[in-house]
Amino acid sequence: MAQLLSDQEIRDVLGTIIKDGDPSSVRPNSYVLRLGAAGEYLTTGKEFRLGDGASEKKGIVVPPGQSVALTAVETIDFRRETVGEHFPGCDLHALISPTTDLQREGVVAPTTQVDAGYEGTLNWTLTNSSSEERRFVYKERLFRVTILKLADGERPANLYEGAYQGKKGYVRSERSGAPVGMRPQDWEDSTTKEGPEALLERLIKSGFPWNVLGTRLKTIDDQFQTVTNEYADIRESMERLEGNLQQAVERFEGDARDIRKELAQVSDKVREIVRDEQFRWLGGAAGVLIGLGGVALAAAKSPLVVQLLDQHGGWIGPGIAVAALLVIWMLFWRR
Repeated sequence: MAQLLSDQEIRDVLGTIIKDGDPSSVRPNSYVLRLGAAGEYLTTGKEFRLGDGASEKKGIVVPPGQSVALTAVETIDFRRETVGEHFPGCDLHALISPTTDLQREGVVAPTTQVDAGYEGTLNWTLTNSSSEERRFVYKERLFRVTILKLADGERPANLYEGAYQGKKGYVRSERSGAPVGMRPQDWEDSTTKEGPEALLERLIKSGFPWNVLGTRLKTIDDQFQTVTNEYADIRESMERLEGNLQQAVERFEGDARDIRKELAQVSDKVREIVRDEQFRWLGGAAGVLIGLGGVALAAAKSPLVVQLLDQHGGWIGPGIAVAALLVIWMLFWRR
């Protein structure tokens, strides 16, 4: 049955099976791997290097929601010839898990294994699922490795010979890509037929940090809806005002047409009255003149009138003219 290596056995393999190891990282039946010099922010693709030099970065900052790929300071050598120097007739297999400190801080890290026969640097990932940024310094202890000693009947027939064998430092994923020639419709994706509201609610319920983003988007959507409603009210008010203005213009134009029509009627009436008054005045004046002419003709045949004109003609003529004007004024201008 597979046996766990004790703390003393782990100390004995430092420098050979666990290269660049630190005795202070030994725990009961496990060893705690330390943060190495190389890595990459998976959310941005930015690589980094850490070190002890004055000009080198001393640690990394992982913001909420971001993931980072890391490497260990130590190199593991589970090749059969190396293991046989310490444990003849045995192979080693290891389990790797994050320290409880990471779990307490909301940092998610996968648990993985190291196959018998593997030799190289160990890589792993961290995802900050908390609401605060997390900081990790160079050579900080982060991952616990538990080593199992495999005896007869447990040793694998084929040792590890994968793509990462013998690799040192940070190594990106070497998973083979998709086959060439696949069509877009051959792929399934996360797209759903849900409306924007349902997708937003799903985002809010998905946990930090997406719930913060979803809540903010919902607030913006509510504000946008408020602005839209206010704009609709303003547009409706403007349309009502435009309609009232159009009605007022139409009423004004109708009143103007009525006024022009009445003015035209008044003008026609005035012209008619003036014309009638002109005819009446001319007729009256002609009648007076004719009457005066008749009187003058009659008087011219009378001896008495002729004698009277000889004696008083100087004032009788003007008096008759004044009397005629008075008669005309009384007939027309006082109407």
